[in-house]
Amino acid sequence: MPALGVLKPTFLVVVPRVLQKIQASAAAAAAKKRLGPVWASAQRTAVAWGRFAETRDADPAAKAAPGLRVRHALFDRLFYARLRALMGGRLDYLLSGAAALDAELSLFFRGLGLPVIEGYGLTETTAPLTGNMPGSIKAGSVGVPMPGSTVRLSDRGEVLARGVGVFAGYRRPADNADAFVDGFFRTGDLGELDEQGRLTLKGRIKDVIVTAGGKTVSPAIWEGYVEGDPLVAHAVMVGEGKPFLGGLVLLDPESVAASAEREGIADLAGLRIPDDGGAVQIDDARLLTAIGKAVSAANAKIARSEQVRRFVLLLTDLSEANGIVTPTMKLKRGAFTERTRHIVDTLYADPRSQA
Repeated sequence: MPALGVLKPTFLVVVPRVLQKIQASAAAAAAKKRLGPVWASAQRTAVAWGRFAETRDADPAAKAAPGLRVRHALFDRLFYARLRALMGGRLDYLLSGAAALDAELSLFFRGLGLPVIEGYGLTETTAPLTGNMPGSIKAGSVGVPMPGSTVRLSDRGEVLARGVGVFAGYRRPADNADAFVDGFFRTGDLGELDEQGRLTLKGRIKDVIVTAGGKTVSPAIWEGYVEGDPLVAHAVMVGEGKPFLGGLVLLDPESVAASAEREGIADLAGLRIPDDGGAVQIDDARLLTAIGKAVSAANAKIARSEQVRRFVLLLTDLSEANGIVTPTMKLKRGAFTERTRHIVDTLYADPRSQA
């Protein structure tokens, strides 16, 4: 953040976690000044204004409700203008990529006056495949196909791509056996297309969980909701072949440390974290209560059969050197769940696990 005040960018590329931390820092600063309830109202107003801005994109004649206009003007003087100044004061747009961006977080920044453009692509598509455009941003969507690209969905909902940026194939012929269908590259991502042709991602095919009862669940939606909490770095749903779904919630050490100072939540600074990519379980009652609210809120937004019944809190080394995160800080689910298999087993063996 200090660098933004020096560089004063007009355009900034970020991963969603950066935006989450900016929002969390603003909330912490407000709480420190005993303005927590006021900031909560400011957040809701920013999200509402973001929704209005999207409506205005489609209909320039649209008018905001008088009450919303008044609240937005007030909170702009109290909070929004200060946040824009902290980010350099000259930003026209932000570009978010590398991971899914929570729709409400996108609307929040739109309400601040900092529209977030979200796009989607893979190495195999030479990066951009779809994207939102200035003046036509839909929160939660990764936009429409870029010029020269075509996107369609398979019967299973897999995103298929063809176009100028899509590669011709992998170096090893064997890797191409299932990589293409009818001339389209199989991305491995699940998605939906709306009536405007905008793509919304719904998770990875290979990450789908099938429970013992035969229910097929895409974990990305629940995980995204939980990861919206500033105390959470990553959330991982588990439950393949199990009677119910469980969750591994990885804490963000920096956010937890700030909350420890501000709210008396346990300080984890003295804990020894395994240096082999493993994790240590956290049983602090205050943290369990705080994260339990995020888990309950996430469960309330999805079908009962897709809800997590038990979860554990974990702390791990999230540096790239440990091999459980990518260079863009996405968690390698397979590597992490393998190294924490003994912890996953406790979810289904220990009745004292959080429910």
